[in-house]
Amino acid sequence: MSARTSADVAQYLHAQGHEVLVACPTPTRNVAAEGLDEKIAGLNMPFPVSRLFAFSSKKSSFVSRFLENISFGLSVFFFILRQRKVDVIYANVWPLFSLGLLLMAARLKGIKVVASVQDLYPESLAVQKRIEETGGIYRGLLKLDTLIARNCDHLVVISDGFHRAYTETRKIDPSKVTLVRNWVQGSQIQALPKEQARGELEKVMGLRLAPEQFLFVYGGNMGVASGLDEFMGYLDGVDPRAVFLFAGDGSLVPELKRLLQARGLESRCHFLSPWPFELTPAVFGAADALLLPTAAGQEFASVPSKLITYMLAGRPILLLADERSESAIELGKSDAGHTIGVRTNAAVLEGMNYLLNASSERLAAMGSNGREYAQEFYSAERAVPKLKAIVEDVYEA
Repeated sequence: MSARTSADVAQYLHAQGHEVLVACPTPTRNVAAEGLDEKIAGLNMPFPVSRLFAFSSKKSSFVSRFLENISFGLSVFFFILRQRKVDVIYANVWPLFSLGLLLMAARLKGIKVVASVQDLYPESLAVQKRIEETGGIYRGLLKLDTLIARNCDHLVVISDGFHRAYTETRKIDPSKVTLVRNWVQGSQIQALPKEQARGELEKVMGLRLAPEQFLFVYGGNMGVASGLDEFMGYLDGVDPRAVFLFAGDGSLVPELKRLLQARGLESRCHFLSPWPFELTPAVFGAADALLLPTAAGQEFASVPSKLITYMLAGRPILLLADERSESAIELGKSDAGHTIGVRTNAAVLEGMNYLLNASSERLAAMGSNGREYAQEFYSAERAVPKLKAIVEDVYEA
């Protein structure tokens, strides 16, 4: 999602008369290699786009993700050094090492930096149990992130929790930190009518549903932060009407299939991996409800962009997260679904049964509520001009 928001920012700045140059890696997650070059060429961006090398992380390990992060950082470091005239960089890159190397090159060239913070590091690493929160690595990475943040000209954060993390925990001057929530273009998420969508999926993947079956859909990256492995552990005794579709790719896919087989649920759980973007209307349209589990604690270290996408899809949402998290608060405000705030088998089954037993009118109302809420509060029309103003203010300062 952050790649699409950056594209929106670049296109808006270009349309406003600014000269724009984009540097980014080639997409590697949830994309099929076949036809990728043609798809990239077909984007027809009205400004130059340079594809930089980044090691492709094939598994969700600290070393693999570190190599991905730092390899792109080195690529962008040398790319910036080769540029003759750049005034401001809007940086939406991997945190810590990529951003640190980008910032170092920008300082050498006298370029100002506006950094978009999409994830909290090292907090997210600790939540995913990659590092210990009380350990020296955590403290070192927190100091590094604080140093990077202080040297950026401005930070854009996507939630109130992120704002507190930088202004209170890292002691960054609040005047340098602005909250701009993520967005999704409503036109990009259009769910097909249910029967048409299910017909499409039957043709593509042979998924045929009986009238009494209730389809829960998860759409997105299936990595450690998704919490899907934990969610699978709560499915013992699930209602026989429930069927699951997991669309996307990620390091957890083999483990998820193994867990489902061990629980005897493989016949009711289907995978669409990778998930072609052109099938998005069918995947969301076929759903009776959309699943949004989060890894324990992860709801405070990141804000899942899937929440906005799900709202725009117009289907009720089943969220597994602490009720104090921003995702749960936003879902409650929108009345677009149901939050499971307790991580137990009984609580998860109760939450699923709430939707399974809801009337078709209630399910439709929750879906409509979500789309209307996202269009009002998570629109590009609100966010992008605000980001343009930040970039221009940094340039003029």
